[in-house]
Amino acid sequence: MWSLILQCKILATSPHPKYPDLLQEIQFEFSQRICSEFEQIQEGKKSLLDNLKSWINWYGLRLGYRIKDLYGEEKKKLQRETSLDAPISGSYNDANIPNLGDVIASNIPEPMETLIQEDFEEKLLASEKLDCHPKKYPQCNCREITKRRLLKNPPQQWEDIAQELDVPQGTVSSHWHRKCKPLLKEIYNELLGGE
Repeated sequence: MWSLILQCKILATSPHPKYPDLLQEIQFEFSQRICSEFEQIQEGKKSLLDNLKSWINWYGLRLGYRIKDLYGEEKKKLQRETSLDAPISGSYNDANIPNLGDVIASNIPEPMETLIQEDFEEKLLASEKLDCHPKKYPQCNCREITKRRLLKNPPQQWEDIAQELDVPQGTVSSHWHRKCKPLLKEIYNELLGGE
């Protein structure tokens, strides 16, 4: 009987991948209902033809709504999934985060400007500290030695640094250990929040 119903094309159809499963569920419910009411039909309390029409209409309508639900679930799922390039929104704290337009238009809140200025001044002070050097050798400052020892890969040897800066090797090495290393530790601690 179910194959006849499907051949008549009175039920809703869909290209949705879950449609066959949905159709099977509806078919199962339909057959259960027929079985449960079949005794009443045999006793003559209900007409088979009338019941069949109402069942087919009922389950056809039910199938149509279930198909709509499938597409609704997909739509909700897509709305929940966000893209990495989508703007962040929806939290209660969005008003506190300046957007690019505000920054460009200089509408940054005053406390933020103060923080930026203080941070800049700290970094500038740290940068000035790195300019310390031995008395007779201004070219041998901590900034230059740090660049050559820590930022080059592989690190430059003491001998090469001394040669390039035209400073005795002992002077470069001792300046590094006495002034530059402690200074770098101090700057690092200041940038971490002060220890």
